[in-house]
Amino acid sequence: MGREAANERCLEVPMDAQDSSETQALPDAAARRRKVSWIGLVESAGLLGILATVATLFGAAHWLPELTTHFRVQLAVALGVLAIGALSARRGILTALLAAAAGFHAVPVFLAARPTPPAAPAGPRVRLVSLNVHTANRAFGRVLDYLRQEDPDLILLLEVDAHWMRELAILTNGYPTLVADVREDNFGIALFSRRPLTAPEVVMLEGSEVPSIIAGIALGERRLQLLGTHPVPPASPDGARERDAQLLSIGRWAAEHRGAAVVLGDLNVTPWSPVFHALLREGRLRRPHPGWGIVATWQLQNPLISLPLDHCLVSPGIAVTRLTVGPEVGSDHRPLSVELAWE
Repeated sequence: MGREAANERCLEVPMDAQDSSETQALPDAAARRRKVSWIGLVESAGLLGILATVATLFGAAHWLPELTTHFRVQLAVALGVLAIGALSARRGILTALLAAAAGFHAVPVFLAARPTPPAAPAGPRVRLVSLNVHTANRAFGRVLDYLRQEDPDLILLLEVDAHWMRELAILTNGYPTLVADVREDNFGIALFSRRPLTAPEVVMLEGSEVPSIIAGIALGERRLQLLGTHPVPPASPDGARERDAQLLSIGRWAAEHRGAAVVLGDLNVTPWSPVFHALLREGRLRRPHPGWGIVATWQLQNPLISLPLDHCLVSPGIAVTRLTVGPEVGSDHRPLSVELAWE
């Protein structure tokens, strides 16, 4: 009995020692769970980013993958961050895939952000402002204050309804020429000009059911042909088809005025879309950019979806000597101000 009691005493483990070992085991298990959870999040988000990257390759074939091409800035940033996360988790293959996908998006962003070769503008210049006022916006005073401060020669306003036109009637004091198609469906359009216009008209471009404005503008001894326009957004198959048809019609119009065409407005397309590249090819147009950078003009309040949708496109031979994005004026778009001259 003495030996058995002694053995029992030897086998006894103090309770505080048991508690200590369990306490050490719990943090280790929690740490492992956190690590697994973090790695799983990186892997899941990385897979989605890679799938979105693959989808951009089919942007010319279908409207849904075309939508992914507009978000190259967001995808480049997100995939770059995920690549860093995968690297910290020592996932070599995943890190390489994510870094490659981030670079795939970063290259076109860089190409669109770099400034175009400087031109040697000559002779007189003309200043234009384009602004999608957003029909529901009621910050009329902020819009008017910006226009007075900018003091352009021509003002192109989009999404103008009857209420907007009443509030903007004061502009006719300084801009006696007005061409407009006022609508209540977010596709009203108006062009105010302090310069005489040649053959100004509201047109429905082929394939489109929304109005655009065409007008000639004297610039020195030569004449520019301006097209102000606002295609429908590609939010559905029908919307995408109509937008694409309108952009193709714009390209054909610009090709007819080679060397003298200016396209201005909210085009509902970004510089990375295959539809945008088709427009440039068809119309022999350029997207001049005097300085570095990509400036979003839509939904700037939300960087996750903010995009550069407002553009000024010109034929070769026309120089954009100044291009700036204006301040927030109550709309979901910011104004685009450009100055043009002959090269």
